Amino acid sequence: MVREFKIRRTPFKVWLGVVIVIVAIVLMALHTENYWNLSPIVLPVLLLIDEQMTRIQVQENGDIWLKRGFSGSIKAYGVMRIVLRKKDSLLKGRVTVYYTKGFLNFDPADLKGFLACAKERNPHADYREE
Repeated sequence: MVREFKIRRTPFKVWLGVVIVIVAIVLMALHTENYWNLSPIVLPVLLLIDEQMTRIQVQENGDIWLKRGFSGSIKAYGVMRIVLRKKDSLLKGRVTVYYTKGFLNFDPADLKGFLACAKERNPHADYREE
């Protein structure tokens, strides 16, 4: 049976930056009276919806799939190593999954539950903390 996990919410610092950019776009559009300048606001809204729809799926054979809303999915076949980062980074996720074709960074909401499920389903992978 496939087990699903949600992605952690976006940090407040990122939200503050997005709000400042949106306010700047709105003020620029009002000042120039060119309302087509409001069209760049669509992209952050679509990215927000895409982030809210993102799910992490741990398959029965230990593979990890990252299902996204609009931007498709990433399937990590042959997981070799899962690294947990202790430092909370703004741009990188807390978990890095190394698989046969590369690596994948993400930040699960239930970190302990995700690691327990991954260890249960793929006991041969290397689990580390950095």
